[in-house]
Amino acid sequence: MFDTYITLNGWVGSDVSLREVAGGQPVANFRVATTSRKFRNNQWEDGATTWYSVRAWRRLADNVALSIKRGDPVVVHGRLEADVWTKEDGTTNTQLVITATSVGHDLSRGTAVFTKPAPPEALQPGATPAVQPVDPWAVPLSEPPSFATDAPAAEDVPEEDAA
Repeated sequence: MFDTYITLNGWVGSDVSLREVAGGQPVANFRVATTSRKFRNNQWEDGATTWYSVRAWRRLADNVALSIKRGDPVVVHGRLEADVWTKEDGTTNTQLVITATSVGHDLSRGTAVFTKPAPPEALQPGATPAVQPVDPWAVPLSEPPSFATDAPAAEDVPEEDAA
């Protein structure tokens, strides 16, 4: 009820690991780094880098594993949680974890082509979806796109109305 949701943009800093947990649900894990930048004294200065662990479940996990790789600029939206644990020596560690609801490439840093995977029911257990990205710039148009309106063509307008 009082969950904290955040959206961040950063860079993928680890390979995506995809595994199945009890019940056969896929989960993908990866790390994202964000570094603040400030303009001071007529130059850009990097601030501290914060690392987040990102966890994605089910279909999002499968799509992340197929789409995201180390070094990619991403936008992540999800629920922020703090995993806190005590090590054997008595010290306490905290890790920021985002359970993602959305993950995508940061298009302010480059371009991407969206491809829908095959429906899950078409997949056999353990099979990888057959994703065939299409480069829209590689396919020549047979004719220019039509931006027709409801207005009549010039040859359909009587001469007395055309002026």
